[in-house]
Amino acid sequence: MNIFEKINAVMKEIEYLTKDDKVEFGTTKYKAISEEKVTTAVRNELVKQGIVILPIEQQSENKELIRTEKSVNMLTSVHVKYRIQNIEDTNDYIEVESNGTGVDTQDKGVGKAMTYAYKYMLLRTFAIPTGEDPDKISSAETDEKMALEADNTIISETKANALESSISKNNISDETVTEVLNKFGYTNTREIKLRDYMPIVTEFQKLIKKG
Repeated sequence: MNIFEKINAVMKEIEYLTKDDKVEFGTTKYKAISEEKVTTAVRNELVKQGIVILPIEQQSENKELIRTEKSVNMLTSVHVKYRIQNIEDTNDYIEVESNGTGVDTQDKGVGKAMTYAYKYMLLRTFAIPTGEDPDKISSAETDEKMALEADNTIISETKANALESSISKNNISDETVTEVLNKFGYTNTREIKLRDYMPIVTEFQKLIKKG
């Protein structure tokens, strides 16, 4: 059989894969299919049909998403070209491409992105249905995670300077500043987190109006 006939044979054997994983983050909950399940199911048929799949080209890019006091979230994107090879004929192969992204605070972003790219390359190449589209839900999960992490980000120097300038301009005493900051768990304006910035500004505005 040529490579297309062998791919068709794999498609005949794997008609559907059910989700085997649960992903929960905040209020976002959904079922997903793991890379392990996809790879295991496809691998058995690849061995049976005499097919190997190898990555032959890869491009990657890193982008900083969120920087907090303790960590930096990096988004890694990869673009991978795979060769699907018929082991019975070295000249019989096709090449397919896939993309993947992964978010991590350490060095696992590339691995996550490559895993995503490989999993969806298998699912799309062999036309394996899994049910609902997980991408829309996973995007919601990422958005929610990023929003929560953004709230924990230390305010910018510009915001800190503006707040300090307003405090000085309105002659708010050091004791009052300390009292307001302590109310939110801070000792100085340079450690204020984004989630508390506007409530703190509002507190100072109330004091200014009282005179």
